[in-house]
Amino acid sequence: METPLQIEKEHFYRSIAKSALLSLLIILAFYLNDVFELRWNDYGVEPRNLKQWYGICTMPFLHGDQGHLFSNVIPLFVLSFGIIYFFKGKSALIILMMYLMTGLLTWSIGIGGNHIGASGLVYAMVFFMVTISLIKQEKSLMSFSLIVIFLYGSIVWGFFPKLFPEKNISWEGHLSGAITGIVLAWFYRKEGPEKKVYFEEEEEEMSEELRDKSEELRDKSEE
Repeated sequence: METPLQIEKEHFYRSIAKSALLSLLIILAFYLNDVFELRWNDYGVEPRNLKQWYGICTMPFLHGDQGHLFSNVIPLFVLSFGIIYFFKGKSALIILMMYLMTGLLTWSIGIGGNHIGASGLVYAMVFFMVTISLIKQEKSLMSFSLIVIFLYGSIVWGFFPKLFPEKNISWEGHLSGAITGIVLAWFYRKEGPEKKVYFEEEEEEMSEELRDKSEELRDKSEE
């Protein structure tokens, strides 16, 4: 029979494997496109173009060059690991919702052009992890989110493309990801690790409940 520690280790390594698989799929798509000159980058998100609706699904798998690819894949690996590790059974649904909602929002609010790259998905994951850790106040989740902020806090500048005129930044994709992450964090706020309640906090909660009940009884007696 497996011990809790063994189960935890298995879950940890399984989470790494799943997040690595997601990153490898994106890397594979890039090199297939690059080596065989498949011109897949033409099939990104074209805002409000009904004929190219499929760009909502293809956008995260398309990248302009290796720099663009690895600037997205590395944080995607770290962040997807966090979601898979902390949210277990719901992680696949959460990532799928991020994937579709970010693409759909980019398609809806984008201003022209052909939007490609997984950066919108990265923004969704960052804002999801940070927001849900603030909501839940759970120590391990907050610790991971602090690491995320330390490593990728500078992504906030991605909302201001004029600061990087030499780069073709999709601020619409970034904004779509951020909105998606915040919305899903609120929606899934009851999932994942829970804040531990210690004895003193339990006593305070019980005393508050007793106080509320006594006030209710007093009000009824006065009536």
